[in-house]
Amino acid sequence: MTLAKFAAEPSRIARALWLPAAMLVLLPLLAVTVPPLHDYPFHLARAEAIAALLGQVAHGTTYRLGSFALPNEAMDVVTLGLTAVLSPLQAGRVFLGLVQVLLLGGTAALHFALHRRLSPWPLVASFFLYNWIFLYGFTNYLFGVAVTLWAVAGWVALARANWWLRLAFGTLAAVVVLFCHLMALGLFAVVLAGLSLHDALERRRGSMADAAARLLLPGVPVLIAVAVFVALSPTADEVRQPIAYHDWWGWKPLMAGRTLLGADPMLDLVTLGPVAALAAALLAFRRLALAPAMLLPLVLLVITFAVMPYTLFGSLYGDARLPVAILLVAIASLDLRRLAPRGVAVGVALLALVLAWRSVAIARDWRSMEPVFVRHMTAFAQLAEGSVLWSATAAPYPTLTYRDAADLALWRPPLKHVASLAGVERDVFIPATWADPAKQPITVPPEYAAMKALHGDNPFKTPTAEALATTLASIRRVRGAAAAGDFLLLSYPARLQGALPGGFARVAEGPDFLLLRIE
Repeated sequence: MTLAKFAAEPSRIARALWLPAAMLVLLPLLAVTVPPLHDYPFHLARAEAIAALLGQVAHGTTYRLGSFALPNEAMDVVTLGLTAVLSPLQAGRVFLGLVQVLLLGGTAALHFALHRRLSPWPLVASFFLYNWIFLYGFTNYLFGVAVTLWAVAGWVALARANWWLRLAFGTLAAVVVLFCHLMALGLFAVVLAGLSLHDALERRRGSMADAAARLLLPGVPVLIAVAVFVALSPTADEVRQPIAYHDWWGWKPLMAGRTLLGADPMLDLVTLGPVAALAAALLAFRRLALAPAMLLPLVLLVITFAVMPYTLFGSLYGDARLPVAILLVAIASLDLRRLAPRGVAVGVALLALVLAWRSVAIARDWRSMEPVFVRHMTAFAQLAEGSVLWSATAAPYPTLTYRDAADLALWRPPLKHVASLAGVERDVFIPATWADPAKQPITVPPEYAAMKALHGDNPFKTPTAEALATTLASIRRVRGAAAAGDFLLLSYPARLQGALPGGFARVAEGPDFLLLRIE
């Protein structure tokens, strides 16, 4: 078969490219043991704790099992099955790989359901999967987005099925999406609302009863899922938490673009720039067509981003999470039209090379950061079972509003939650590991509650020796009688202003940390 004949059938290209694209997407995850994602360490520590509580690993844990009726537990549930046969470190990477593959596959599935044909176009999503929402470690949310894409694809595919079959599928999908992540259920509801509104408007010349049924049917599965949430989940009480918008006017415009990018601005410029330019050219020359049914869902998603608060149900970055989901839905909603086969072949070949370059560059970058985690975990191996590890940092927390190279360096790699890696492969209590009974399926036993209340979910900010001494005094007031002792991980000790105060004994150190025993 000639190249022209091959390129003349987009379905052949799509089938040929699917596996290579998926392998390129997975390449960075295959290159390292601990992916450098901001929130990943405490997700991994929680998976280890659950495995210990269920007897899947050799050591015990100080944590207790809480409720699994939580709308934020995708990784906890998936790794619960994986840790029966894999180590938690391996299970964590498998889960992250599932997130990426399901996002890519969900975009392609929704595209197929909308356009009724295979096309290489949805594979463009593979360029945007290593985005800031993934790098921040919002993996439960992204898993929920992936399931939402598949669920919407199923809903569209069942457009002509009996109403009861759509209702049953929609209800099952809504409940599954809910327990992946509550915000993903909101996305599912918004997209279904847009689809049903489009359907009702298309059939407005029919009977009012038929139009009303089509408009209201998608709301039933969502309402059932919400009822399950209110009845079963301890998170329902978090609805009383105040909502808040970011106090900087430029927050939403910045997040609308930045969250779609990766951690290397130059790499984004040379790899995502051509993709954006190609998409703009295709749109300008009307070679990309939007599925009519998706216009209203996309408009509603953009409106949702505009009105979404920064803080919702006690969680931050509510609005910042949406642009990635909107982009994937938009990619799925578009399709190539009236392109010459030779042009398709050349374009696909060039984009494949750019994707390979991007994936290899990300993998190499992650490999360069791997020794940081190796040094930390080597130091943590000196902690005995039953010890307590506190954490502090002399540097600011990494932020999505980074302004210069110094701010961006705090992401290479992010060390805000690195202390939680001490809970991998051993029983160490880390007060900073997230264990909110309304959000996570592990809880802190009563004898450790005061330590958790003092520490919170983040490291102590100790830019000065005086601040570190004050923190030490606070720890001493609430510390328990840990037989193996209390320790403190100080990140970025070179930034500490002043000499290390007394009351500590050095246990281990590296270029970016001090592991100290509290005397």
